[in-house]
Amino acid sequence: MWVFRLHRRRRPAADFTGSLRFAGRWNRAGTPVLYASTALSLACLELLVHLAPDEIPADYVYTGAEIYASPEGPDFRGNLKSEDATRRYGHSWATSQRTLAIYVPSVIIPSEFNVLLNPLHPGFGSIIWNSSEPFEFDQRLLRRSSAAL
Repeated sequence: MWVFRLHRRRRPAADFTGSLRFAGRWNRAGTPVLYASTALSLACLELLVHLAPDEIPADYVYTGAEIYASPEGPDFRGNLKSEDATRRYGHSWATSQRTLAIYVPSVIIPSEFNVLLNPLHPGFGSIIWNSSEPFEFDQRLLRRSSAAL
């Protein structure tokens, strides 16, 4: 299966140091996790939901990798909107080192999946990322909507 990441040009695709410094949806700060998506479009949405249009740097690239180990199936049963619950789940999975990858539902579109990669797993170093390609956000995605939700 292929996974995709959007990242700054200066950082390698496998750079998980952000998870060591900051908590994410599926990790506590200090729990090494690398976030990827099953589609480049979902990776784009996952990034856009966290940044205002004027905060998006111009130097984003995308990178893909084929993961040969089947990710663990999505079995999270808690409240997806509870950051505490998702972080506990991700921490437990990452520290167990039982699998290289696991599917987790996207909070944005719960019927679609992101993939967490485990830097603690012995297979992490064998992931081969393809060459980074420039990624340009369509400006229509970056304008503020006047529509009421």
